[in-house]
Amino acid sequence: MISLRFHITSPFTGYLGFTGVPLRAAFLNIMREYSNDLSAMNHDGGMIRAYSLDPIPFERDYRTFFEEGEDYSFGVNLFDASILEEMLRSVALNPKPYIRLHHYYFPLKRVDFIDKSASQLVVDWTAEELETMDSIVISFRFITPTQLSQFGSDKAYLLPTPEKVFSGLARVWNTIDKVPKLERIGQYYDWLVENVIITSHRIRTISLPLSRNRNIVGFVGVVHYRLLDIQNPFARLTTNLARFAEIANVGKNRSAGFGKVHSRVKVEYRTNNREWRELEGVHASRRD
Repeated sequence: MISLRFHITSPFTGYLGFTGVPLRAAFLNIMREYSNDLSAMNHDGGMIRAYSLDPIPFERDYRTFFEEGEDYSFGVNLFDASILEEMLRSVALNPKPYIRLHHYYFPLKRVDFIDKSASQLVVDWTAEELETMDSIVISFRFITPTQLSQFGSDKAYLLPTPEKVFSGLARVWNTIDKVPKLERIGQYYDWLVENVIITSHRIRTISLPLSRNRNIVGFVGVVHYRLLDIQNPFARLTTNLARFAEIANVGKNRSAGFGKVHSRVKVEYRTNNREWRELEGVHASRRD
């Protein structure tokens, strides 16, 4: 698994709308220059896309203000990096690279490559022993509009039910190269229905304009999930997927920066003081 950080320079001063969609188009164009088949494969709506996108920081209305000559950055997380190694090499050797957002051409100053071992991430995430815990609460702050898939339909599902959120993350995890696959997705889905509940939420739906004739409707806000059966191995899986959500994004259009979340895992230990300990994740980028 490789995380890329693209550093670009603005050629103009002014606002652009939410950058996630044009950045995905720009990334697919980079792949297309190397291989049409590779670009088509990663844009195929019938498959789980093995990458996610972290858009350029934005304001509260999801627009970004650019100043000419200033530098900005966005991220792409590649879960199956093996098929992209040659493409990444061609990007690094391109003498005059640029990123196109709408009708503006942003010079590409550099690309940072960060190799992340998914297996090591799991080791880091599993430092806590479930046997000593009394309770686990997972909080998600959905930062960019989020849509979940409606089984058997292209329509969006706009309620962050645990079975949809975490089973979807499990399927994305299965796109990572060189890690054991999660084989019991159906059984895990059933466990989520029975053993993870929403204790409170503050969510709202918003309609985000993408173009003159296209909007995307999704939910944003905070949801708190409580795990009831914390001794089951699926409890460990769920806490790990909560952390993975900050890398993968949640739901539909993850590859365009939608479903960006900040996750928080809060555990209560069996101690005399019964104190809570909070395991903080990495904040998603946003300009407030």
